[in-house]
Parts: sequence; C-alpha cells; structure tokens
Amino acid sequence: MVLEKTLINKFKEIFGEEAKYLIDTGGRFEICGNHTDHNHGLCLVANCSLRIKGAVSESSEVKIFSKGYPLISFSLDDLEAKESERGTTLSLAKGVLFHLKELGYKIGGFKIYIESEIPNGSGVSSSAAIESLFGYLISYLYNEGKISPLVIAKTGQYSENNYFYKPCGLLDQIGTSFDSSNFIDFKNIENPFIETLPFKLPLTLYLIKSLGNHSNLTPLYAAIPSSMNEVAKLLENKTYLRDISDTKNIFERIDNLNIDEAKKRKAKHFFIENQNVLDAKKAIEENNLENFLKAIRNSEDSSDKNLENTFVKGEYKGSPKEIIDNVSKFIKDNGAIRIHGGGFKGTTLAFIKNEFTNKFDKYLKDNYQENRYFKVLISEKAVHFKRV
Repeated sequence: MVLEKTLINKFKEIFGEEAKYLIDTGGRFEICGNHTDHNHGLCLVANCSLRIKGAVSESSEVKIFSKGYPLISFSLDDLEAKESERGTTLSLAKGVLFHLKELGYKIGGFKIYIESEIPNGSGVSSSAAIESLFGYLISYLYNEGKISPLVIAKTGQYSENNYFYKPCGLLDQIGTSFDSSNFIDFKNIENPFIETLPFKLPLTLYLIKSLGNHSNLTPLYAAIPSSMNEVAKLLENKTYLRDISDTKNIFERIDNLNIDEAKKRKAKHFFIENQNVLDAKKAIEENNLENFLKAIRNSEDSSDKNLENTFVKGEYKGSPKEIIDNVSKFIKDNGAIRIHGGGFKGTTLAFIKNEFTNKFDKYLKDNYQENRYFKVLISEKAVHFKRV
C-alpha cells in the first residue's frame, strides 16, 4: 500500500515544492471473455484495486519521476513519436498528450512523482493503468474533468500502438478507464457498447502467478486470432468471426471445414466464450452466485480444451494449468478459477466465496511463495483525484 504522505513527501524532496493534487488509477481484471475482443466479441472487465498513485502539480513542461527510475522530462513542443523511446513511460505520456491535443482538448505540463502497487507479472496491464493516469491528469488539470472514460481509453490505446509500439486492442484501456466492472460488446470496434455492472457478488478475488513470463510467446498468441480469422474467411469470406451472419449449426459448419482441428477448436471457443460472457453478465445482474461461478468454470474449460492456452506444451510444472488444477481440487464448489488474459504463462484469477477465504488464504500460504499471489478487489472508481 502506497501512502499519500509518502507521495507528498517524495514530491517535495524531488521537485523542491509542494504537490497540489493526488491521483491514482487501477489496473484491470479480465473477468470473462478470453481472446474474444480481437474478433469483435463480448467481454467482462473490471477496474482493479492494485493502483498506480502519484502526487502532482501543474508545470510548463512534463517531468515524471517514477520510483526506481530516473527523472524523465519533455517539452510540450516535443510530442512526436520516436523509435528511441519505444517501450518507455516517456513514450506513453507523449502519446497521450499528442492524441488529446489532436482531438481538440487543452493540454499542459505537469510534475508528478509516481509509485506503483502493481507487482511485476501480475497481469493487470500496468501500461494501460499509466495511460489512464496521464489521460485523467490532463482531464482534471486542463479540461475541468470533462474528458470521457471512452476518450481516455482510446487515447491510451493510441499511445500504446503508435508511441509505445505495442499492438493492443481496447479491452485493457476500458478496464483501466471505466468504473467498477463493465460488459463490452466489440461488434462496432470503433465505438464498442459498454455497460457498467456493479459487482455485488459475495466473492473475494485472487491473482496467482505462474512461473515464467510472456516473453517468446508471440507465435502462440498470434495463432489464436489468425485461426479465428481463417475460419471466418472460409465460412463466409469475413475477416472476423463476429461478422458471421449464419450462426445456426455453427459448430457443425466449422467441423465440416478442411483445416487443422486445433484451428477449428479455437474458432468454436469464440462462440462458446461469448455465451459464457452473457451468462456471467446475467448472473451479476441477478446477483446469482452459483450461475456466475458456473460461467467462470465454463470459460476456463473452453480456454483449456479449445484455445489450449492454459500452459505451453511440455511445460506443465509451474504453469497456469497446474495452478488451476490444484486450486480447483482444493476449493471444489467454493469458488472458481480461470486463466487471466493472454494465457500460456502469466496469471490466473480465482473467485472464492467469502466464507471460504480463511481456508484459501492458508492454502495459498502453504503452497505458494508470498510474492506469487495477491488478494484483490474490484475498484468502484477507476480514478481518484483530489487536492492535497
């Protein structure tokens, strides 16, 4: 937990003046909807209690000091993308300011000291969280807080694609820019339908990290959308599975295609997972705990059997699948656990009934290193901004 007092004191120590404001934004959870967004499907995302926090004041230029990193600064006249800045916080900040200016919003400089509560490898998209932080800063400091969450999300995506040089959809940025949990329909990819769903189910969430990271997995990730796109092309000469007009007997139609069986399974997952999202959404709306957990289990089952992204073949030990198998045996019907995000390695997300959390806490302590699991919450607010 990063304390406000720490932020204020460090700001004064670094910049030699008092901070005027405090701000924080959260990471994101993928509640349900594994690998559906890139084919314009359905997803459930939520804002995360793991936060990026900062103390800030207005300035004529931008100065950013993140704990553990050197001070970075740039002029508002120097907002072009640079290859030499690829993959840096500097590039994300520049991209956000450039795009908001391009959209006609007022921009200005700021000084900020930042600390992150998001652990490395926790899988809650720290890059999207920092993009949202910069977007909301410009909104509150120079636009009376009137820049919408969707504009901030799209600005973050623009910055990540064009300045950070990392391809990404909009799911992560919606998760970090919108309050609470949200249902997203990506059928209109430029203007997705977003519906906020207050999450009141009596569950405690846990992130559990596998051993290893997402490096060197690009071919495995790329095979998922490419398989779905190939099936869409073969079925109806479409680019995305969401554009398939005749979904009656869709599994039979996919089975009749003359392509690799693994590609067929990945395409089937898209349709199965969209239904899982709808089932989970309905359960949240009706506050139906058991139906929600059933939808999460079904989601995990399809990711495991159809996407096959719960582990890298030949690397079961320490994998998400090993975690999911062991946790599922322990919790039985006291919760559910699923792959979180891209998969293969990375994190899992467990939903545990509140009355079972004491036993689950002990299970985690007995079986995993302390830095591999985190008890987390869905945050009601995507951003907190206040005067010191």
